[in-house]
Amino acid sequence: MSARRCALTLSLCLLAASVASAQSVTVQPRDTLWSIAKRAGTDVATLMQLNELSSDQLRPGQIIKIPGGQEPASEPARTVTVRAGDTLYDIALANGVSVSDLIAFNDLDGTLIHPGQVLALDAGDKELEPLMVEIVSGDSLWSIARSYGTTAQALADANGLTLATVLNPGYKLTIPGQYSAGGRDVGGAVPQTVTVQRGETLWQLASTHNTTVAAIVSANGLKTERILAGQVLTIVPGSEVAAARAVTGNITPVVTAAPTAMRWPLVGTITSRYGYRQLRISGSNWHAGLDIDGNTGDPIVAATSGKVTYSGWMGGYGNLVIVESGSTEYYYGHASQLLVSEGDWVEAGATIALVGSTGNSTGSHLHFEVRVDGDPVDPLPMLEAAAQR
Repeated sequence: MSARRCALTLSLCLLAASVASAQSVTVQPRDTLWSIAKRAGTDVATLMQLNELSSDQLRPGQIIKIPGGQEPASEPARTVTVRAGDTLYDIALANGVSVSDLIAFNDLDGTLIHPGQVLALDAGDKELEPLMVEIVSGDSLWSIARSYGTTAQALADANGLTLATVLNPGYKLTIPGQYSAGGRDVGGAVPQTVTVQRGETLWQLASTHNTTVAAIVSANGLKTERILAGQVLTIVPGSEVAAARAVTGNITPVVTAAPTAMRWPLVGTITSRYGYRQLRISGSNWHAGLDIDGNTGDPIVAATSGKVTYSGWMGGYGNLVIVESGSTEYYYGHASQLLVSEGDWVEAGATIALVGSTGNSTGSHLHFEVRVDGDPVDPLPMLEAAAQR
């Protein structure tokens, strides 16, 4: 047997042994094949051959086999120290991670941070529960991928499926690179979105909507600041960015005055508050209202008197009633049945709809939202102030 043939046979045997004893690792943000190979004591060519890769491009959440049965050594944890004026959006953009990941890595309950706080930029040794979503009728790998900012191929790879797999209602999929915060997830995130017009820039959108470029980039998982006409982007309200900015000292929140006749629209447990939350619903963590738990069919009453300006289906809100009173609009979402029509005048306490789980929702509840001059505000202080009168 020639020396060349012996060497080839030995190489194949070594590769076969590596495959048989291979371990797997999950790609983290900013990982590269080179960095994984270095930690595992191997080389890029071996990883590409072992994983049948045609390029060295990786995506967070991707599963990579490591030869030799050895887990790669952990790199030193990457951290950043918060400075006065920072926001999670700025830190996420500067370090190539998402706001959702920063919240998960650091057990944050929202976007509030403080100067001097040290934030982890990766999961490190922390075991994070992957985000799981349950298939409903009409779902496909492509529709789910669009909702969660990934690709159909990445979804298929993460779940051992092919692009031809038919998804049956009730089946659960793992979303690569995203994590679950646990707990009861009945909220219905209804983020503000805009459709990019020809010639618009991120700077123009940020200026128009009183937010920041960093917040738009982070909220939408953008890799560059280049945007295209027709692209739909989630907008993080400027009030949320301001509230998330790291400053020293205490901040006294501004409470919008509540009408004297304001009522609770539904009596029940508050399952999700206003603001940035640790839920993963349709790729968004921003929650513009208050979620109140209820049973399908429970009556929803008008919080204030006013004119019904909308009664019908509206995207993620599902069946929605909007009541206008002066410069303030009151949104009642996810209803199972609507009991008023556009143009009707309703008094505070009048039943206007029934609790349901329509639209972007995973459980029966009321999504109650208050907008003053078009901008969402926290309804809870208003409700509590009215209740004390």
